[in-house]
Amino acid sequence: MILSNLLNCFMKKIKLRTLLLAALLVLFTSNVEAQYKKSGNSVVWSIDLKSTFKDKIDLKQRYQSEIDAIYAKKGDKNLTKDLDVLFVGSSSIRGWRSVYEDMKPLRVLNNGFGGATIRDILYRYDKVVKPFKAKKVVLYVENDITNEDALDTYIILDLFRLFTQKVQKDFPGVKVFIVSFKPSPSRAGVLAKQILINNMLEAYAANSDGVEYIDVSKAMMPSGVIDTTIFLNDKLHMNAKGYKLWTDIIKPELIK
Repeated sequence: MILSNLLNCFMKKIKLRTLLLAALLVLFTSNVEAQYKKSGNSVVWSIDLKSTFKDKIDLKQRYQSEIDAIYAKKGDKNLTKDLDVLFVGSSSIRGWRSVYEDMKPLRVLNNGFGGATIRDILYRYDKVVKPFKAKKVVLYVENDITNEDALDTYIILDLFRLFTQKVQKDFPGVKVFIVSFKPSPSRAGVLAKQILINNMLEAYAANSDGVEYIDVSKAMMPSGVIDTTIFLNDKLHMNAKGYKLWTDIIKPELIK
């Protein structure tokens, strides 16, 4: 109870501050597109706030067999014809094996792969997104804040923005749904950073046409405490109960 109250107090304290920061970032960067160019096995990123850096991830080699399998789907009309929703993201999307049944009557395609970062998805965009025309696109990816893959939150925001701009350029009129970073017991140490980026993504969506933010994080933390019953033994990936929770939140937004 004490821990829950402390966490709720902490979240309220950072809420206004992070929303203000997010609104300022959106205001001053919304008309400028982040850029990247391939360099060897990785990428040099040029971000809005005068930040340029070479990614240390070997983006060219990661998850190649999964990328090949995803790209091969483009020739299967049974999968891709009259597609309502394309799901793209990291392992929480890849592991959502029941998504086809969960989202009925919507026709969906699951193009999640590996432990992808948003940089992986941008690097592989021409393989995992562009070949698949859908009415709506759902993006979930959370690995840019952990360990060796970690980036500053403003850079993560700009990479999410780059993704939505690419989708909207290639598929005019298609809405992009950004799912919030999920809290999990194994990543409790980065919860504050997750809350920060979630607030930034929420503000970005609120100030952008054709972008919607879907918050799954609050329902995964009833009373301010992470619900451990919705996770597998690794305390990171969700079990069937967790995906049922996601379905109840995400599906109504897609059916609207």
